[in-house]
Amino acid sequence: MKKDIRHKAFFEKKIVDFSEKAGREHLPWRKKNITAYEVWVSEIMLQQTQVNRVIEYYTRFLKRFPTVKSLAKASWEEFLPYYQGLGYYTRGRNMLLTAKTVVREYAGKFPHDKKLLEGLTGIGSYTASAIMSFAYGENHLAWDTNLRRVIGRFFLGSKHLITDESVWENIFQTSKRVLNGALMDFGASLCVTRPKCEACMLRSRCVYYKEKGEKEMRDKRYKIGDKKEKGGKTKKIDWKNAEVYVFLHEKHARYYSSQKKSFRPFVLSSGYNTRAGIKKYFLEKYGLILSVRPPHGKKIISGKLTLLVNAQILLGEPRFKVFSKVDVQKRPIGKSKK
Repeated sequence: MKKDIRHKAFFEKKIVDFSEKAGREHLPWRKKNITAYEVWVSEIMLQQTQVNRVIEYYTRFLKRFPTVKSLAKASWEEFLPYYQGLGYYTRGRNMLLTAKTVVREYAGKFPHDKKLLEGLTGIGSYTASAIMSFAYGENHLAWDTNLRRVIGRFFLGSKHLITDESVWENIFQTSKRVLNGALMDFGASLCVTRPKCEACMLRSRCVYYKEKGEKEMRDKRYKIGDKKEKGGKTKKIDWKNAEVYVFLHEKHARYYSSQKKSFRPFVLSSGYNTRAGIKKYFLEKYGLILSVRPPHGKKIISGKLTLLVNAQILLGEPRFKVFSKVDVQKRPIGKSKK
């Protein structure tokens, strides 16, 4: 897709003007002279989590673990109370591993090199770019969903047309530290999933606006769990009364079984088919604290509506028979409901 960058100066000016007037400079990780450690903590917590929820966690976490050295000394049991509730607990375990690596291999300072940062556990291209930009002032665009939406829509007409991020690195003249923050704020407030184009100061030269978003149009698909009836109508299936199959695992390599002779997930009645219900069941019955994911599948099993849910143990000692991923794959569960 050929990009039209004739309006890049207009784009940068309007984005920066927006940031100066309505940017989220109140966020604790937008402070001046922020450290690489503080940027890293914020970016890990912000993955798949709303900004408003992260603020309280971030502030409390840094009060308890103000430096990477203090975090590196922490055990999982000491760490968990300051992270629990954010979900995606593999991120939390990776934080401990990375903190220990930074202290052991880099004398307690995050490397000033993007490739070395990407070599740390749990740090990908985006997080490495954010650290390089916000902490070290280097010119790296931090490509999150907001940047793809705003840049893709304005210059190409669709967020899906950003395919080679590297070609954009040297196009903009504005400091990447300023531009990254401005684009994140703009994408979170105006250029959202359903863009507020009529309130947008970019619309006069925006390809997406001129084309009425045609490039982003997608064919409508039936939601999972819906049933297409004769005549083309869609009948909604009520999953509120479904029972739930809980696949209790350790990094998807070891699976705990409710039976001893062969693998079987834990089957819970409809009264426990929410994430909170599953956590309550395992805490009361087995004394285990779980991290529970949203349902990854919906099936009809033995004529019953059934939700399939993955979960991991955060605290507690499991006393279940362990099976491998291969053992689990040998026993397909029920029939998908599409």
